[in-house]
Amino acid sequence: MSLSQPRTKANSCLFCGDALKAPTKCTYCGFKFCDEHVQTENHQCGKTRYAEYVRKSDADSIPNLASGQFLVVCDMCGYRSAIGSLIEFAGEELTQHMQIVGCSGHTYLEEVGDSPQFHSQSVTVKPSPRLVEPVIPSSGQESIVDQLSKLAILKETGTLSDEEFLFIKKEIIKRLK
Repeated sequence: MSLSQPRTKANSCLFCGDALKAPTKCTYCGFKFCDEHVQTENHQCGKTRYAEYVRKSDADSIPNLASGQFLVVCDMCGYRSAIGSLIEFAGEELTQHMQIVGCSGHTYLEEVGDSPQFHSQSVTVKPSPRLVEPVIPSSGQESIVDQLSKLAILKETGTLSDEEFLFIKKEIIKRLK
């Protein structure tokens, strides 16, 4: 890079800010990084952060982390996202589901497509007959009221559809009986 060319975000490493002579784009997120930070683990790539949760349908399939659409699927309580979204958003939804409902270890991301028109397509939510085992609040767990409050916030912010909200709320209330 010549000395007369000003340093801008377009010619700087997004992670460390160093000026780039030959910027390299990350294969997954598309941002520019220096040689030291171009590897996904070196710049905390949002596209690969949740790759470990992607359920593999077969050994030969490679998920499209860059532009694929993913659903959150819980084998424990039957939860399923209403619509597919990019992996970084589906991963956040997965994390919230595991923290609020408590289904960790049985929740996965399932790739459903990578075309732009899928994002607006709605997927019907069909609750599984398998239900969450009752969790009785103890000193280390949230109370039912706290869980319902967080659930209401997720509905208000649009993270959960009305149908998902009602299903999870019903399961939480069953725990009171």
